[in-house]
Order: sequence, then structure tokens, then C-alpha cells
Amino acid sequence: MVAVPFSLPSPTSRAPRLLVTLVTCFAVALLALGALLAQSDEPSRPAVTAAEAAVLLALATALFAASIWAKRRIQRDIDAKFCRLERFMQAFGQTQGMLRSLDGRIVFWGIGAERLYGYSEKEALGKDGVEFLHTRCPSSLEEINSALVRDGEWQGELTRRHKDGREIHIVSKWSLSRGEAGEPEVAIEVSHDITSIKLAERQLHQTNTLLRTILETAPGLIYAKDLEGRIILANVTTLDLIGRPWSEVEGRTDMEFLGSKSQAGAVMVNDRRIMDQARTEEFEEVISHAGHHPRIWSSTKAPLRDAAGKVIGLVGVSIEITERKRIEERLQLMVNELNHRVKNTLATIQAIASQTLRGGDPIVRQNLEQRLMALAAAHDVLTRENWEGANIDDVVTGALAPFGEGGDYRFAVSGPPLRLLPRAALALAMGLHELTTNALKYGALSTLNGQVAINWQIVGGAKPLLRLTWTESGGPPVVAPSRRGFGVRLIERSLAQDLGGKASVIFDQPAGIIGTMEAPLADVAVSAEVTPFMQMGAR
Repeated sequence: MVAVPFSLPSPTSRAPRLLVTLVTCFAVALLALGALLAQSDEPSRPAVTAAEAAVLLALATALFAASIWAKRRIQRDIDAKFCRLERFMQAFGQTQGMLRSLDGRIVFWGIGAERLYGYSEKEALGKDGVEFLHTRCPSSLEEINSALVRDGEWQGELTRRHKDGREIHIVSKWSLSRGEAGEPEVAIEVSHDITSIKLAERQLHQTNTLLRTILETAPGLIYAKDLEGRIILANVTTLDLIGRPWSEVEGRTDMEFLGSKSQAGAVMVNDRRIMDQARTEEFEEVISHAGHHPRIWSSTKAPLRDAAGKVIGLVGVSIEITERKRIEERLQLMVNELNHRVKNTLATIQAIASQTLRGGDPIVRQNLEQRLMALAAAHDVLTRENWEGANIDDVVTGALAPFGEGGDYRFAVSGPPLRLLPRAALALAMGLHELTTNALKYGALSTLNGQVAINWQIVGGAKPLLRLTWTESGGPPVVAPSRRGFGVRLIERSLAQDLGGKASVIFDQPAGIIGTMEAPLADVAVSAEVTPFMQMGAR
């Protein structure tokens, strides 16, 4: 234990010490008086009797006993106070504190200070506390010492350096201990490490700065609302759209500041759905100034949650898509016009071919017309889908329609749902048409009991494949032809090229031909289906 570097609290008051002294002196005086009286030789003064001497001796003895008892009691008080002081110093040593002399030297360094700064007691004792720990104060050290002497204490934040070189932020309270006469003796310093708090505050400040920058520079609307739909955050773009300052928007609902009550009502319905269902959604909303043209916004809204995960509101981002919607409408008109012209062109080509081949081979004319009809049917499927793609089952059904529905007993169609790219849909439709035509003439569909099984599947692997098979059964025996016809060449060359894969037709089967088409799934399937935006207020 380090010696206490300042005067201990007085173990006894001045009055008990004075009383012990007086009792002792009085006892000594009584003994001296008894001795003088016993030795008196004056004839006029009688000698002290034995009884008087005994009384004086007893009184002196009692006084000495009282003095000894008082001294022992005082010693017990001193021991008890020393014990309490030792326990206090041990407890103080566990805190992140130290004691410094008036000249700034460290005179007490506890375990808590060692844990905080990394220095041992041996390394710290006797060192100047300010220089040793590289202390940076909010004001000059002279001002702090003046305040300490004037007020008896000082408290503030300090920055110090750990033994390993890192900075430590602390809140420190300095108290001045004084002696019995009121003279300053030692400075008691108790500190608390707030480094983690300061780092968290710094990170919070950086986050707030980043958020403020995003709010001020983002081109779209950024906002947050509570459970009642009241605005609790809005960026400059949102305030510009509303046309009011923040003071007139904060804590108010859309119904209170939007010019159109119907628009405000629709927005609040969307907000309520987001908060009630606690899920993120993307949809379109109409928000505009009163008297101006409608402005369409693509809004993404998500529930706002507290630390426990409870929904307490929502946050949203809205990007204006008014011009994009106008462009989309114009493009849709152009696509519709193009589809109409393509359909008319195919009809014209079919009429020209029919007139041109009127006097020719009827089989050639029929084959050409059927191929044009198959191409037109595939175009119809894509037109209905805005040329974004087509479901494979729709393409198969359309290709088989002239020869019997896909659900007819003669066709067994199976396979997982899949959305094809426009190019793949057209190529597949033409290939199925050629296989069906061939089956009607020479294969399974040329007999009453013949059937065709059409199956497609996705073959896994590093690069997944789409595999479609055409299998005939119940038809007449099939022999490979001496030469490849137009339909087979269309399947094995053009179809394979359009699909980016391979295709084959096998004729040496007794019951009918087998056709196989394979292509990389990424080249024929739509990678991500286009999900149309929900309309304002839709559930």
C-alpha cells in the first residue's frame, strides 16, 4: 500500500487531547503535593495523616487510570479510522483515478488507472501527470488549477494517450483536499473512460452528415412518416413538390398539405397497407401541384421499425417517371401499329402466294400457306405479350392449333413453366409446325391411332439447357428419306441457329420419328420476368 501523501483526518479533536493532558498534570500535581506535605518540618503545620495521604494517592491513581483509559480509547479510534482509510484507498485504487501533489506529480496510482492507461504503479509514481499522459485539456492548465483552488473542484473532458499510443477520451473530476488549517494538500482525480462513446458520437455524426448529404442531393422524394401518416422527415425535393417550408409540413399528413384530396387519400391508403402488412412494395402514385398536369412517381416504401422490430411508421423514396410513362405510351402505340402492319403484311404475302400458285402444285401452295399461318400465329402470341416474350405452353398450343388442341388425345404436352424470348418463340413455333406437318403426311398423325408426345425440361449443370423432344408413336413404320426436305433442313439448320443450340430429326424408328432440340437456357429464356407496377391504391 502506498503511503498517504497528505495529512490524515485528525483522529481526535482538540478537546479530548487537552482533557487527557489536564488529567495527567493534575495527577502529577496531587502526587507532588502529597510528597511536600508529608515532608513538612514546620512546627506550626501538622504532618499529613495516613488517611489523607491515602486519599491523595487514590485520587492520583484514579486520575492516572483515567488518563490511560482515555489514551487507549483515542488509540482505538485512530486504528479504526486508519482501517477505514485503508479500505477507502483500496476501493479508490480500483477506480480509474489517481492522486497528484500540488506540483502535479503522481503520488498514488491504483489498479483502475493501470487498466485505463496501461502503465504500472512503478512507471507512473513521481511523474508529472499532465506530461506523462500527454494530456490535452479544453482550456489552459493554469485556468484549470485556478478554478480548482478557487472552487475546490473542476470537471471536464480530457484526451490522454495510452501506453500503446492510442488516444483515450475521459471525463475527469478533480477535487482539492485541504488540511485542518485549510491549506491545499493534494488533488484527487477520478476519471471515467468515454472513448467508446466518443467514437460512437463520431460515427453518428458521420452517418448524419452522409444522410443529410443524400437528402440534400437526391433527385427524388425521400420522406418518413409515423403510424398516423404524419411527416417526420422530408428532403428538399419533397418540400419543393409540396410547395411549403418544413415548419408547415412537419407533423402533418398528406391530406393536410396536398392540393388534391383524392391523390392524398390514395397515397395514405398505400401507406397504411405498407405499415399494416409490414412489407416493402413498389408501385406508381400520382402526386402533383393543384392546377398542374398529373405527375407520376415510382414509389418504393418500406416499414420503419424500432429497435425491437415493431413497425412505427414507414420510409419511402419516389422517383418521377412522368416523362418515361409518356415515352412508354408512344412506344406502345408504335408497337401496336407495327404489329398491325406485320399482320397485314403476312396476310398480303399469303394472298399473293395463293394467287401466284393458283395454277401450280396444290401441295406446294398448301405448305406455303400453312407455314405463313404458323408464323402469323406465333406473331399473335408475341403481340399479346407486347413482344416481351411468350410462355412456352402458349407457343406450343398455338403451333398445334391448326391440327388439334394441345389437350386433344393425340397430343400429350408436358413441361415446366418457362417464358421464352421473342426470337426463340418464333423459331420454336416454326419447328413444331414442320414436325406436325410431317407427322400428318407420313408419321403418327397420318393414322387414327397415332399419337405425339411433346415434352420439354431444363437440364441442370454449369450452363443449364432447355431440351424439347417430339416423340411419335402408333404410326406407320418410318424409314429415313433419301434426301432431307425443306422442313427437316429448317429444323436442323435454321432452328438450331436461331436457338443457339442444336436440333436433330431421327427417322429410323419403327413407330415414328423423334425430334430433339437443345439450347442454352440463358439464350432462349427471359432471365427475369417483367412485373408490372401496381397501380395507385391497388392491393
